[in-house]
Amino acid sequence: MLVRRAGATAKPACPECGGKRLTRLISRFAFHQSMMSKLEQLDPKYDKMIDAANPDLSFDNLVKKYKLDQPVKKRKGD
Repeated sequence: MLVRRAGATAKPACPECGGKRLTRLISRFAFHQSMMSKLEQLDPKYDKMIDAANPDLSFDNLVKKYKLDQPVKKRKGD
């Protein structure tokens, strides 16, 4: 198999027979999603199941714990 980068200008030849009539193949690639992307694709019905499995990490509890529902207070000097 002859591997060649996209955009290469030199005409390749078969390493076995030296032939110039080659067929272009595009290789497969892997796409890895982040955990956040995977969670965003879940059906919303699973949100309640996740919250029930670990109530400390539920959205509502995290909002309360970190006071995300309150306006941000400016610090002195900002």
